Amino acid sequence: SVMWAVIPINSFLKTMTRLSKILDQNKRIELTKMMADRMINYLTNIPEIEKIVLLTNESKWVKTYHNNKIIHRKDKTSIDLKENINLTADWLYQQGVKQMLYVSIDLPFAEKNDLIELLNQHTKGLTIVEAKKDGGTNALIIDLSYSMRFQFGKHSFEKHIRTAESLGIQTNELQIEGLSFDLDDVDDWKDLIDRNSESDLVLNQFYEIQK
Repeated sequence: SVMWAVIPINSFLKTMTRLSKILDQNKRIELTKMMADRMINYLTNIPEIEKIVLLTNESKWVKTYHNNKIIHRKDKTSIDLKENINLTADWLYQQGVKQMLYVSIDLPFAEKNDLIELLNQHTKGLTIVEAKKDGGTNALIIDLSYSMRFQFGKHSFEKHIRTAESLGIQTNELQIEGLSFDLDDVDDWKDLIDRNSESDLVLNQFYEIQK
């Protein structure tokens, strides 16, 4: 069954604005590129994922990837994230794609194995991972034949579940630690740095950014 991944990436000028008290714009851009890069690498190395759609207006940055899995799709700035994802899901379905994986890039503890677990747990319908702190949606897999409409932001996890149930879609709610913590604000950044240890290369990269 053909699966494509969709990763939305904000324009770099607007990225991670809630961290602006502690990280200047260049550092926030560096952080965004680093997290996007990790996610793209994981997805590139998962054979079940045929294409990775980068939903972004950062065209110059997308061109720095020489990766035949990547498809660039421009973000329509006149509409919000959920509408952009709805349009992208419809577009995927028109291409004959059967399943869509949506994943946020701002998941500093995510590992490739977390994504593999998400894929392995998906049988049909909707498989979804909640953002621990605000009940948002950090990752999901949906069978596109259902043409479900998306919600993002606070409490969107519950909204997704309710929407799916009203459409008679089988839902699978997963607890995956690495996909449950998203880097949203200064408190999250402090949590991230507090958990940092010398042995953890991934977190050391975050540590470097802070200096």
